[in-house]
Amino acid sequence: MTARLRLAPLLAGALLAAAACAQREGSPEAAYRAFVRAVADRDGDRAWALLSGDTQAWLDARAREAAAHAPGVVPPSGRDLLLGDAARASRRVAEVVVRRESRDRALLEVREEGGPAREVELVRERGWKVRLPPPS
Repeated sequence: MTARLRLAPLLAGALLAAAACAQREGSPEAAYRAFVRAVADRDGDRAWALLSGDTQAWLDARAREAAAHAPGVVPPSGRDLLLGDAARASRRVAEVVVRRESRDRALLEVREEGGPAREVELVRERGWKVRLPPPS
């Protein structure tokens, strides 16, 4: 048996493993965990990039409204709202379970340490993005 024939199964296995890792990295769970990590690390650019377009739009609108009521005190940036003081009080994620997943939407059940489970929606927009519901 030539060296090439002996290496073929190893290469095939390595390619399958790489594909599985790439698929896992592209999962809704991985996107949500990356978002939580970015917020915890106070990485505004990364956290912002992991939000859905509609979430970014309403955060920006809310920030502009707040800035209009408190000029010079509140910056008119949704990104700044995202990483405000409340972000520092977040708890560690204990569990993330994908409850439903379709081609363009996923519903996760997330439980933080010491807290109740809650649902988080993700949408596919050039990768999975977290959709935060606007406050009622």
